[in-house]
Amino acid sequence: MAITARALLLCCLMATLPLTGCITTEAPTPQLMIEENEPSAEVCSLPSEAVTQTSMLVTVNGVERQFRLSVPSSDAGTKLALIIAFHGGGGAGEDFQQQNEFDQLGEQEKFIMAYAIAEDGRTSAEGEWFLNTAATSRADNDFTEAIVDNLSSQYCVDQDRLYGIGYSLGSMYTYEIACQLNHRFAAVASFAGTMPVDPETCDLIGGMGVLHIHGKLDYIIDYDDDWDWKDGEHEGVGTMSSVPGMIDAWSMRANCGSSETDADFFLEHITHSDCFGGARVEHYGMELWEHTWPDEVDGTPTYQLMWDFLSDFTN
Repeated sequence: MAITARALLLCCLMATLPLTGCITTEAPTPQLMIEENEPSAEVCSLPSEAVTQTSMLVTVNGVERQFRLSVPSSDAGTKLALIIAFHGGGGAGEDFQQQNEFDQLGEQEKFIMAYAIAEDGRTSAEGEWFLNTAATSRADNDFTEAIVDNLSSQYCVDQDRLYGIGYSLGSMYTYEIACQLNHRFAAVASFAGTMPVDPETCDLIGGMGVLHIHGKLDYIIDYDDDWDWKDGEHEGVGTMSSVPGMIDAWSMRANCGSSETDADFFLEHITHSDCFGGARVEHYGMELWEHTWPDEVDGTPTYQLMWDFLSDFTN
């Protein structure tokens, strides 16, 4: 009976959401109104059925955007955390790193995985993910929030447990979330990125947990030095921070009260704690590693390490 009831409800929801849905779903009439930051009582009263790598569409500012969706099975009333993953440059058509493992862990730990896909047709000067976003260039931030709102109308999404993860250019975009969407998101975790030395806006309204993993031999995203985008690429982004500089900047931005470093020949692990809003800024610098996503960090699978960090935080 529960499965039938859920199927009927989802049909009703899809009939009221003209801007969102599976790629194969035709868009019908008026939009369901959801109170901000709250899932509907109806979707929380029913169980969720498992969904794996289903293509979804959402219209953002008149532009149709795509993401892939994996949802765990869950009992009625179970609030599901949400992780949005952002791929690296040129990765729109590829699987996200450790995608299957993230999906399997989501089933075990009861969180939703949404894999955002960059907009087609952007120039090299714009970049696949907009960085150092000004108030007039919020397309990807709006996309991120639209994914949250879309899924909150269909599933019992825990609004206190919204997270972002990313790789390379997608890692850089997670710092847009950390800087500009921290009123909704609780934490980000990423590998092989950085952020501008002087972000357009980066004010903390809520606590923001930050986990950054990086290979110290990375030949694409420099670890030790600040650097500028090449001419004609990602126009207006400006000077990008060294990784140590970025971690220090976040510890100061979050007003962290204590710091601890553990290091050996293979790994440096820095933890800034007692931060604003109960957050933590954590960094793993992999001494002999380059730009390729690692299967594990310090003996723990990377996907598990990220989830263990993210799940420490609520907004």
